[in-house]
Amino acid sequence: MKSPISKFSNNTRQWFLLLIIAMIATTVTSAFAIVWIQQQINRTARSSVLLENELAEMVDKLRYLDERISKFHQPVVLQGKIAGRLRPATDRQVAWVAERNAPNGRVYVYSEPYKVSTDLAFINLKSQP
Repeated sequence: MKSPISKFSNNTRQWFLLLIIAMIATTVTSAFAIVWIQQQINRTARSSVLLENELAEMVDKLRYLDERISKFHQPVVLQGKIAGRLRPATDRQVAWVAERNAPNGRVYVYSEPYKVSTDLAFINLKSQP
């Protein structure tokens, strides 16, 4: 028959062995988790670098298009495109609006409904060029 002390020490050994196995399993699992997290961080960093490069290319393209648009909208360029086609406005093309002065110095215009005039833009469909 075994003494109670040997049974206690045998029980203690089993608990101690179980504790060591649990610690080893936790260490190995944590190591794999750390490696996996580092790989995910590297993948995310690579994809963010690619997105930043695409963004930089898009900004460059937009800057180039803005530059071209601003060149086309310069007064000299616009004037050159319409040269010979514009003429001063005639009296019939100018609409005069009656104004009134408010006590605070602001100017307001009388609001009247718009009246359609047929002589503004009349197209004679019977005449063929």
